[in-house]
Amino acid sequence: MDLFEGVPTEDLVPLAACLQPLRAAAGQTLMQQGEHAVSFLLISSGTANIQHVGHDGAIAVGRAAPGTLIGEIALLRNSPRIATVTTAEPLTGWIGDSDAFTRMVHIPGVMPRLLRTVRQRLAAFITPIPIQVRDGTHLMLRPVLPGDDQRTMHGHIQFSSETLYRRFMTARAPTPALLQYLAEVDYVDHFVWVVTDGEDPVADARFVRDENDPTVAEIAFTVADAYQGRGIGTFLISALSIAARVDGVERFSARMLSDNGPMRAIMDHYGAVWKRDDIGVITTVIDVPRRRHLPFRRDTADEIKRVARQLIEASG
Repeated sequence: MDLFEGVPTEDLVPLAACLQPLRAAAGQTLMQQGEHAVSFLLISSGTANIQHVGHDGAIAVGRAAPGTLIGEIALLRNSPRIATVTTAEPLTGWIGDSDAFTRMVHIPGVMPRLLRTVRQRLAAFITPIPIQVRDGTHLMLRPVLPGDDQRTMHGHIQFSSETLYRRFMTARAPTPALLQYLAEVDYVDHFVWVVTDGEDPVADARFVRDENDPTVAEIAFTVADAYQGRGIGTFLISALSIAARVDGVERFSARMLSDNGPMRAIMDHYGAVWKRDDIGVITTVIDVPRRRHLPFRRDTADEIKRVARQLIEASG
């Protein structure tokens, strides 16, 4: 399991002694949304459907595959189950109680990976926020999800070689490993908003926290060619600013090609002063824009802040 990758066997033996084997037939409900949580499950074989019903009645459906941990969110947050889990086919695995869960989270290296998993799962349950950009286009805003790399590269929306060159500053196509890194984030040191048209991602904006100064984060944007010039980049830096403030980030840094006019214009609006970093490459640092300077209605800003806080403070 990815959760335990690199963990010495001797650290896993005490946990294994606390677990019980589980075999479940297809169609069996293993966990029910709203019930009190007393256990978690590690899936060895088979799959299960995960269904979450939001406060607004929206239904989000996911799939748990072999190697997946489920039931961890309620135990970590000491809250009722947030989803119903039903086996899609015969399933085997191991089940542990709250004492086993406590033992598991104290295994060195497990807790950061667990929180990353929790945040990614919560992101999948969030109802996208309806937005309207400058030209009146209606789109949706949501956190990035695992799998967005495939939805971006193989979906209906095209990103030209020029757009990708400006984003990655290289003529070579992004590698699968890089695309996975860009989509499977922890929402704390690496936070990403995605704008979608239907199910297809059409733009994203991210910040990656500086390893040496946690109050600084580097930002980057990508907007599909057919959606450029509509104010999506301006909207995204505003949404990113709200998340950054929640996350304790105070300054944005940027490194880009000097001829990347659209992103330069966005940064210039917030007082960017540019420095040459390399041939054709410039850098800048700006203060994270404050809420009063953002082009949002109050209800939209409040919803963006609520979603960002839910992900960033996943264990709360």
